[in-house]
Amino acid sequence: MLFGVAGNEDASMDFTLSEEQTAIFEMAKDFSSKQIAPYARQWEEEGSIPRALWQEAAAQGLGGIYVSETYGGSGLGRLDGTLIFEAVAMSCPSVGAFLSIHNMCAAMIDSFGDEASKQKWLPDACSMRKVFSYCLSEPGSGSDAAALQARAEKQDRTYSLSGSKAFISGGGYSDCYLSMVRTGEDGASGISAIVVEQGSEGLSFGAFETKMGWRAQPTAQVQFDDCRVPCENL
Repeated sequence: MLFGVAGNEDASMDFTLSEEQTAIFEMAKDFSSKQIAPYARQWEEEGSIPRALWQEAAAQGLGGIYVSETYGGSGLGRLDGTLIFEAVAMSCPSVGAFLSIHNMCAAMIDSFGDEASKQKWLPDACSMRKVFSYCLSEPGSGSDAAALQARAEKQDRTYSLSGSKAFISGGGYSDCYLSMVRTGEDGASGISAIVVEQGSEGLSFGAFETKMGWRAQPTAQVQFDDCRVPCENL
């Protein structure tokens, strides 16, 4: 039997979109066809996405797709987000992927941050006044994420970060870098997430990666050299 549940040949799954989900997809597709598709080739050649686009995307509710409405988000689900990213990627995969990364960071803060963190970061993330990048992969621990070596040592009211992150979407472009760093023992349980803002002391970037396609999304190494970050960014 190829489909269905064993012992119940009549079992089936309904993959039909609701009216609301169809409307979400059509909204994102209409926005992308007008605001992204006509310029996608130019952005690929230039190797960057205009910052003004994110403000327009946020006005459509695309800056905090999964974030609670309390903090300015749209309060949608994962399937809703999938439909949005699919619609955007039909016009430009680079924009669709970057938008998904930003939303992943906002969702992490909304799900796991304390109240102060939510108040500090989420309004700017949802409005896309600040664009977020996700920093996990490292030169020696791309697929083995729990083996990452970047560290954050607590020093009074700041953390000092050391190490580097590899192939980071938005490296050198984004405003905030949600970075996985080791604050404790080896393994996954010793890893914490900390927000590093653009312009932080000790934060630098490698050269933009040369990619075959997907060039409008800047990608670079993110480097921490005694990078000082306030403790409340944890």
